Amino acid sequence: MMTAWVTVWGILIVLFQASALVPTEKPTCIPGFQSDMLVYQVVRKHLRLGTRLGKVGFSDCTERRAFPFHSDDGHFTVQTDGMLKVKRPIDIHRHREFTIHSWDSEGHRISVPVRVVHHGHRHGKHHHDVERHHGEREHHNHLHRHTKVDSAENTESTTDQQVPILQFAKSVEGLRRRKRDWVLPPLSVPENSRGPYPLKVAQIRSSEDKLKRIYYSITGRGATEAPVGIFAVDRNSGNMYVTQPLDREAKASYMFEVHAVADGAGIAEEPMEIIVNVIDQNDNKPVFAQSTFLGEVAESSPEGSEVIKIQATDLDEPNNDNSDIRYSILSQDPTLPSDPLFAINPVTGVIRVNAGGLDREKYPNYTLVVRAADMRGEGLKGEAKVILTVTHSNDNASAVTQPASTTDQQVPILQFAKSVEGLRRRKRDWILPPLSVPENSRGPYPLKVAQIRSIEDRVKRIYYSITGPGASEAPFGIFTVDRDSGNMYVTQPLDREEKESYMFEVHAVADGAGIAEEPMEIIVNVIDQNDNIPVFAQSTFLGEVAESSPGGSEVIKIEATDLDEPNNDNSDIRYSILSQDPTLPSDPLFAINPITGVIRVNAGGLDREKYPKYTLVVRAADLRGEGLSGEAKVILTVTDSNDNAPAFTQPAYEASVEENKIDAHVITMSVTDGDEPLSAAWNAVFTIVAGDPGGLFTVKTTESNKHEGIISTAKALDFERSTQHTLLVAVVNEVPFAIPLLTATTTVVVTVVDVNEAPIFNPIEKQVSKREDLAVGSEVVQYTASDPDTARKQIVTYRIIRDPAGWLSVAKDTGLIKVKSLMDREGSFVKDNKYTALIGASDNDDVPATGTGTLIIQLEDVNDNAPTIEERSIRLCHKDSAPQLLSVTDKDGPGFAAPYSVSLHGPSKTNWTARMNDSKTGIVLNLATVLDSGEYTVVLRVADNQGMAQDSTVLATVCDCTGEEVTCKGRAVAGSELPVILGILGGILLLLMLVLLLLFFARRRRGEQKVPLLQEDDIRDNVYYYDEEGGGEDDQDYDLGVLHRGLDNRPEVFRNDVVPNFMPAPQYRPRPANPEEIGNFIDDNLKAADNDPTAPPYDSLLVFDYEGGGSDAGSISTLNSSSSGDQDYNCLNEWGPRFKKLADMYGGGEDDDML
Repeated sequence: MMTAWVTVWGILIVLFQASALVPTEKPTCIPGFQSDMLVYQVVRKHLRLGTRLGKVGFSDCTERRAFPFHSDDGHFTVQTDGMLKVKRPIDIHRHREFTIHSWDSEGHRISVPVRVVHHGHRHGKHHHDVERHHGEREHHNHLHRHTKVDSAENTESTTDQQVPILQFAKSVEGLRRRKRDWVLPPLSVPENSRGPYPLKVAQIRSSEDKLKRIYYSITGRGATEAPVGIFAVDRNSGNMYVTQPLDREAKASYMFEVHAVADGAGIAEEPMEIIVNVIDQNDNKPVFAQSTFLGEVAESSPEGSEVIKIQATDLDEPNNDNSDIRYSILSQDPTLPSDPLFAINPVTGVIRVNAGGLDREKYPNYTLVVRAADMRGEGLKGEAKVILTVTHSNDNASAVTQPASTTDQQVPILQFAKSVEGLRRRKRDWILPPLSVPENSRGPYPLKVAQIRSIEDRVKRIYYSITGPGASEAPFGIFTVDRDSGNMYVTQPLDREEKESYMFEVHAVADGAGIAEEPMEIIVNVIDQNDNIPVFAQSTFLGEVAESSPGGSEVIKIEATDLDEPNNDNSDIRYSILSQDPTLPSDPLFAINPITGVIRVNAGGLDREKYPKYTLVVRAADLRGEGLSGEAKVILTVTDSNDNAPAFTQPAYEASVEENKIDAHVITMSVTDGDEPLSAAWNAVFTIVAGDPGGLFTVKTTESNKHEGIISTAKALDFERSTQHTLLVAVVNEVPFAIPLLTATTTVVVTVVDVNEAPIFNPIEKQVSKREDLAVGSEVVQYTASDPDTARKQIVTYRIIRDPAGWLSVAKDTGLIKVKSLMDREGSFVKDNKYTALIGASDNDDVPATGTGTLIIQLEDVNDNAPTIEERSIRLCHKDSAPQLLSVTDKDGPGFAAPYSVSLHGPSKTNWTARMNDSKTGIVLNLATVLDSGEYTVVLRVADNQGMAQDSTVLATVCDCTGEEVTCKGRAVAGSELPVILGILGGILLLLMLVLLLLFFARRRRGEQKVPLLQEDDIRDNVYYYDEEGGGEDDQDYDLGVLHRGLDNRPEVFRNDVVPNFMPAPQYRPRPANPEEIGNFIDDNLKAADNDPTAPPYDSLLVFDYEGGGSDAGSISTLNSSSSGDQDYNCLNEWGPRFKKLADMYGGGEDDDML
């Protein structure tokens, strides 16, 4: 039966493949773009001018290859060959969309939407620079294949590689004994090796591996110490790998130890020392100490004279051909009178005169381009310039040494006023055609440039002067004039790049006659000389070129500037490429536009794996390429195309994780990829494609290692629901594959580990409603929890975790909650009529787990609080006083509060009136009769709407005034009569005399002891006045309720000597074993102490005016004075004048002497 099924399936597969091979009819050509939407992905947020985004594919079904395109976004433009470029700089935020239009052969417009996506923002599944047709995109999305690659864990593919086998202990060829260590001749690994990595360099073997299972490891720099991980060893096979390219200039050698440990038997071999030397490659070109050397040579120097010594260095290995430098002169400018006029020693770099003919007057400067090349002149090269200034030798008689000696020089003669040749009249000024003076002239200075003349000099003595910038203004003194002859001189070489023209005025003054001529304006233009070399905007340009770029593709644009005069041959620059490194696969591989500086691909063959980088030396020369030149480097990095798929190192993984943990690490998977490390084509992207419908897991990479996929829990796993999960994980790159490749997958089996879970209350927060006067012992609610660990059959017990007022108790086994002490809706622990307690439920596991539930009791109000008056004192006039409004409050809720009622009690009924205001929430109090000024106690009984009443007292101060404005007068009032004032003054004088008399007697009695009248710490008794004495013979209406007004209207005062017995003690944290936790220990216990109602000071109501109904103390009359003479009362003399009488009575003193 099985054979029959296999046969049927085989036939179906053959038919399917055959149908796929049947040729389809060639579709009819339809004009338009190659895709319904174009998507371009960029890695940089900021796009500069000229950035190329890619080609736009368009066809009108003719032979045409160039088409007109139009973009409705002005930041982008499309060339006729379809190249989409940035027309104006722009920043891409997430993405930017626009439309491109073109026209077919019949003039019909065809449009396509375009989206430019920043690399940091993924757009669906579009990863290509240019989106292809959706049929092409879907071709390889779901193919799977396991690809075998070399790695430190998978070594079978490298076992056939010829590498040294390093054995322990036994004396083998190449080893020699040194103390207890085996010394191995150093291994050699070339730097900059292209891999593939990890690259096998040796195999470590122990002779014990024939009898035991040996595990190998390495320690030391390059392995377990910085730089970490450059070398690794397979712990089973002993294969040793280098994991990345080495750089001899960074580190020339590595030394570490190899260890061999037998399975279950400890160390199998003594550690063996390994030294790895890095073999130098010629990867550093010579670098000159200066980019430009300056020197001087006398024009009369004979042949062989030493001029200057140049020097270059090479970072490659010393005493090696890679650093053996030879010097040469590439060019000499100018080449006259002979070429070469100079020669260089190829070994020392000394430049000497090679021929005669130096002439400073003809050729004042020579520019030499020198080269330093390693490999004895055949390797990498560096260049520099040597500018030699030919110094003066006195081989020509000086024609001019003083200003007066230059009168025979042919210079313009500038005349004032009269119309002479070359002058034209303009208003009152005579305009002279500008003078021209070449920059950088070698003099001699001062150099005569013109002569100023006035026709008045025939009859008068004329003095000449000039004013303006360059003469009397900054820059000062560049031009001067001889005041007698009118000769005008330039005093120093001019520089056109600093100032290209000067304008000043010439003045002529007659001797003794004042101004002889009107001032004349002179303009001096500085003639440009080619004295500035082109300078590149950057010394090194960096660019990228895709390895699949076709010929003619634009790569980068370079630019140089020349400070010489614009639109002049001296600043007319031409570009050229001097060298290309490496020259393979073809030279020139790149071409440059000599005018624009745009570098393009000139030929095919770019291959990142073979030649990842190209260095071009470019030149910019003025005089249309024949003059002074400057050089720069262009480093082009060949970017990778994603032509290698990542592959898992294992086909399957197994892991376990505890339930209920979120973001818990499950397993780490690793992959390998043959593309450029750390590039988008190398970085891995992991996805869970099957086995996780509930989204319980996530997979991601870290910033430090894009080749490791870390699976962790996104949600809490439940052992009771599922004990195992099987995941299918796929891996791709950050960018799509450049060619059709299969996507690698692996299987991850995750086992869920059961853990003890805390009981769960249902609901987590329970609300009940109860009266606040619910009796003690009454049931509140039964609040229970269930244990989710159904397989463990555990018992749940209950306890109260937090009950701030101590009102509740809970049954340990049933969870029934009862009232332990009376509840109070107006208590401080009740918020918005709700009291909150925390209930705990614990299982009986070896390590119990506790769950919590919140019980919220909605307290129903009862009428247990009488209303009170807020104002405790008032002031008013004894005549025509204004009514006083007193506020009434009640702690109970609205149902047991307003409207209130009020009544007066005791003597207050006679002198006062009281009524409720219109809203029945306030009392209007007023005098019924005129009272003398003083203080009165008004007793008011206030009741709520249920009749619960309480007496409140108000202290009323009646002042001697009239009306609403209350003014209480003192004893001395301005405007009193004169006798009253004199009486007051007399009383004051009498008091002063009495004080002086007391001081006199005190001084006599105390002698030298000085006791002040009043001590600083004197405490005087206060006299209290009680305006209610209780009933008398004539007071038949005395109300005993007055005695209780203090109790009924007591203030909120607490005492600190009674421990509250209705609040539980909080839980204090025990002292931690870890000293680092002491800070948290102090903070937690401080908070607990702050909230501890049982900690001192203890708060309870303090009542001052209630003396109780009786006393156990005896009568005070039973107290008498002691007649014993043993008691010493002399200390009373030291207690001040207040104890003087006692001191006299008991201790003796002056009073005894007077008797």
